[in-house]
Amino acid sequence: MTVLVIASSKGGPGKTLVASLIAGSLAAEGLAVAAIDADPTAGLHRWATTTYEGPPFVCHAEADEERLAHLIGSMATSAALVVVDTAGFGNRAATVAMTSADAVLVPMLPGEGDVTEAERTVRLVGALAVAARRDIPARVVLNRQRDTTALSRHAAAEAGSLPRLKTTLSDLVAFGEVSFSGKVPSGGKAGAETFALIRELRELGWLPDARVSSVKTA
Repeated sequence: MTVLVIASSKGGPGKTLVASLIAGSLAAEGLAVAAIDADPTAGLHRWATTTYEGPPFVCHAEADEERLAHLIGSMATSAALVVVDTAGFGNRAATVAMTSADAVLVPMLPGEGDVTEAERTVRLVGALAVAARRDIPARVVLNRQRDTTALSRHAAAEAGSLPRLKTTLSDLVAFGEVSFSGKVPSGGKAGAETFALIRELRELGWLPDARVSSVKTA
């Protein structure tokens, strides 16, 4: 069982999109996936329970830090993967989630402020790992990248000192449509990037293998 937390101290970098892509992709493989929406806006929970079109997965909305800690522990005993989406600001629920994580993924948009907040989040994960006396790896994933723009190239260069994925997510209409179409991209450039994201996370050991048998999480 793996607990993967999607976190950033800045709002709007694409945490819910990344959580949706991962949860939807693994559910489509037949894996037992549980998602927890710890963001008070509950965007992931609404998407998973009212919009999402695909093999169902369990999704809970829980922003209270004490109940969140118990819920993560409970879900981790019955699901192959628990994906936790956190708020776009520093709060205790996000800290609880990161402390409970096996790994933390930090989405980052192009921009100076975004690089600064990604650095801050990675440092926080490192501090929590020290306090917990165990390794909690963190990686940055660049989102809404436009390789033809100087801004995206500059942001990628500025983030070069951070631990980050090779996979990047482009600024594509297909990704923007996920929130209201309910469909995880399976074709085109968006589908290829989603596949690359899943593959790289698996290579890191952050996601269960597709051959892991599913376990009911109802």
